[in-house]
Amino acid sequence: MDRVKERFFDRALNRDISVEASLIGIYQSDEEKASFAQLVLDHEKFEATADKATLAKREYMVAEALQQYRDYFEDDESEAAAFEYLDNLSNRDRIRFMEIFEDHTADPLKGKGHAMIQKREYNPELSSFNNLLLDLVDFKDRVRPLANDLALMDVSRKYQSRSMEEVFGEQRTGFTQEELNNMTP
Repeated sequence: MDRVKERFFDRALNRDISVEASLIGIYQSDEEKASFAQLVLDHEKFEATADKATLAKREYMVAEALQQYRDYFEDDESEAAAFEYLDNLSNRDRIRFMEIFEDHTADPLKGKGHAMIQKREYNPELSSFNNLLLDLVDFKDRVRPLANDLALMDVSRKYQSRSMEEVFGEQRTGFTQEELNNMTP
């Protein structure tokens, strides 16, 4: 496994910078530009930006997963014979290889924990029924969109690649860049 990780880091030093783009930013931009409201108001500015912006990341994941597979099984004679077929895979097989891809520059511990969304304050001047209705409206208009954003952040964090400078800096200091920024006054 050391061979796979070492070769991954060697390739990561020269990879395309668009692979390290903020996935959360890409998807937030896509929500604005690919929304139904954008289509109705100004259809000329409507575009699916997430599909275009993540294409480089998806292609990188497939290519790197195939390379990690080759690196892992390079000593195994029975697997080495199958390497010639890896360049002509179907889309379904490419997706299966993306599932085994392991990004060693992603921070596995970042974002572990929980988030709480504060409940709307109870209004004693209103009846219990009116407060219940306001709670339902608050859930629909505020809580559900916040929960969707939190879920998007949680899911995309798993695939967020970092630059090799960040990884090496973290190895030297023992702190992530975000922790170092929070320490300085």
